[in-house]
Amino acid sequence: MKRFSLLAITAMAFLTSYSQQKDFLLKRPLLRSVDSIEHANKGEEFNASFKISVSGNYFPNADKFNLAGPRIFFRKGNSFTIEMNYYYSIPDSIIRLVSYSWEGDPKRTAELNSLFENNATFFSGYFKQPGEIKNEPHDTWSQKSVTWQNDIVYVNQFMVWGQTTNRVRVLISWK
Repeated sequence: MKRFSLLAITAMAFLTSYSQQKDFLLKRPLLRSVDSIEHANKGEEFNASFKISVSGNYFPNADKFNLAGPRIFFRKGNSFTIEMNYYYSIPDSIIRLVSYSWEGDPKRTAELNSLFENNATFFSGYFKQPGEIKNEPHDTWSQKSVTWQNDIVYVNQFMVWGQTTNRVRVLISWK
């Protein structure tokens, strides 16, 4: 009986550690709403003392906008801290991209992989299509990615793992 209880507790801890609140912003938020969104999620703002930008191919049409920001917040999670980045365009202050990022050391690759798979299941259900996973092995690191889109929103999720990096990122932008 003790062995069964220990196994059940271990299984629950395992499932809980991979679960996350599915609060992805698939409807474009207003910039003025970011503070209340993050307050509700207990996000702590980080003010960078350096410029952060995105490359032209980071999300569709990224090179068409003069992006400010991002506004950066950190949310404590069960297993990982989530970094939220809200990129908005100048001068109209329209949010163009929301980036979710989970980082971990290489020993936590299995947990991040589970997070990737859970996110993929969530987005596949939302978009009513599975999305195609693309694997890219490199010399010292690997990446897998999957993309979904409809007439309104574009979502790209990718996972990078290797000797020095271990991350899952979800990018949500609007058409």
